Amino acid sequence: MIKQMNVFITGATGFLGTELVKGLVGEGHQVYLLIRSMKKANALLEHLPITQRHQVHFCEGNLETTKLGLTEQTLQNLVGKIDIVFHTAAFLSFDEAHRDVIFKTNLNGTNFCLEFAKEINVKKFIYVSTAYTLGNQTTGQEELYSLNTTFVNSYEESKCHSEHAVIGYSDRFSVAIMRPSIIVGNSITGKANTTFGMYGILKAVQLLKKRSIKMNKEIAVRLLVDKNTVSNIVPVDYVVQALLLAMKYSKNETVYHLTNPNPPTNEFVIEMIKDVFDYQSLSLASIEEAPHLTDFELSINKPLEVFKEYLNRSIYFPTENTNELFSRNGQALLKMDGDMLYRIISGFSKEAMVSNK
Repeated sequence: MIKQMNVFITGATGFLGTELVKGLVGEGHQVYLLIRSMKKANALLEHLPITQRHQVHFCEGNLETTKLGLTEQTLQNLVGKIDIVFHTAAFLSFDEAHRDVIFKTNLNGTNFCLEFAKEINVKKFIYVSTAYTLGNQTTGQEELYSLNTTFVNSYEESKCHSEHAVIGYSDRFSVAIMRPSIIVGNSITGKANTTFGMYGILKAVQLLKKRSIKMNKEIAVRLLVDKNTVSNIVPVDYVVQALLLAMKYSKNETVYHLTNPNPPTNEFVIEMIKDVFDYQSLSLASIEEAPHLTDFELSINKPLEVFKEYLNRSIYFPTENTNELFSRNGQALLKMDGDMLYRIISGFSKEAMVSNK
C-alpha cells in the first residue's frame, strides 16, 4: 500500500504539471498547488474525477517573489506538513529577447522555491529540469554540468544554473534533479496539451493537409531536418511515472535522465507523420539545401528554426541512475516502438480534427 503524502507542486497547471497532479491524486496523495490564476486552477480540476477533487488544495501566490507570494497564514499552515516539493514551473522559451524573463522565472523562481521549502521544513525537493542543460555537447552525464558550458540558448543556461542552486540545498533536505528530454503525448491515448517540440512539425503538416484538401492536390515540401538524427522524445506518462518513483526511491544529490534509450530517427518520425496525416509529399533536406527551397517551403520551415539545434544533432543520454530508480519498483525503462509513436502522433491528429469542428 502506498503511503499517503502531502505534496506541494509549482507549475501544476502546465502540461506536465497537470499530468503529475492526476498521477499523485490517483495514488491517494494530498496535493497543494501554487497557482496564480483561479481560472487555470478550476480548469485543472476538470481533468480530475469529482471523487478526487477534495485531495487538491490551492495556494495563491507567485513563484517570482519571496516566500512564493504566500500569506503568512498559508506559510504557517504548511510548516512541517509538506513531505515533498515538486518544482516543475518554468518559462520555456528559446527566444533570446526573453533572456531576462527566462532567468527571473527559472533561476530566481527556483531560489525562492528552495527557500520556501527550507522554511516549511520539507523532507525532499524534486526539481524538474531538462536533459539539455549539457549545452552543445553530444554526450550527456547524469551529474551536474559546468556553468562554463557553451549553451544553445538562455533556457538551457537558466536551467543549468538552477540545478546548481538545487544541489546547494542538499544538506538541508534530500534533492533530486529530473531531466526529461522532449515531452510528447501519452503513450496510450496520444493526448498532449502542448504545442512545443515535435508538435511544431505536426502543426505544419496539419496546415499542409488543410491546404491540400482545398486545392485538391498535395504540395511537395522539404523540411530542413537531418533524416539520420534521432529525436529524443518521451511520453508524458513515462515522465510522470519516473517522478512518482522519485518520491520513494530517489537519492540525495542525484541526477536522473528521463530520456528515450532508443529514440527514433527523424526519418522514421516523418514517415509516421506522413502515414497518420495521409500526406505523402513530405521529404527531409539538410540545412545546406536551404538556399534551394521555395518561398513557400521556407515559410513552412520558419517555425522550426528555433528547434534546429535539436532537430539536427543526435545526443546520447546515459540512464544508469534512472534504470536503478525503475528497477527498485520492478519496472523497466521506456521502450518506444512504432505502435506507440503512431498512437502519439495520431493523438494530435484526432485532437486537431475535434478542435476544427
